[in-house]
Amino acid sequence: MVEENKIVEVTVVADDGGLVPIGIMNAKQALSLPEELDVSISHPDGEDGSPDGLIDRQGLRTLTEPWVEPLGIIFPSPISEEAVDRIDEAKALAHRVLSEIAAAAIEAGWPAGEITHALIDAACSLEHTNAAISAVATSDVGDAVRDQIGHEEQFD
Repeated sequence: MVEENKIVEVTVVADDGGLVPIGIMNAKQALSLPEELDVSISHPDGEDGSPDGLIDRQGLRTLTEPWVEPLGIIFPSPISEEAVDRIDEAKALAHRVLSEIAAAAIEAGWPAGEITHALIDAACSLEHTNAAISAVATSDVGDAVRDQIGHEEQFD
């Protein structure tokens, strides 16, 4: 879990190499920015040893999510051409991946019920997010609003 109370300043690297400040936000918001943005982030504790005092996205992730380690799970590309077949294929692959995650969590000491509940909650959250993104993508909402989806901003 990201330490939300860590406040950082985020800048985007411009085409000319200069830094353009885009805002002050908490670590969770900074980490949720689109991966396509080339960002530099102020160190949340004000010190990191780098000459300019800036860290990258992975550096922030390491500082604020020290207990998270990459799982190294690869979800293969679909083989089937037909949507119905791809759904069955995706279900089988998801079951395999979730079984691996659950087994690793149980081996690490998590009770099976807790990890199962967490996986269900995560899947429901993803479903809710994907539905919201799809709804906005098909609606007549301005680009500024569409760009903010998933970044926890609220509009009046």
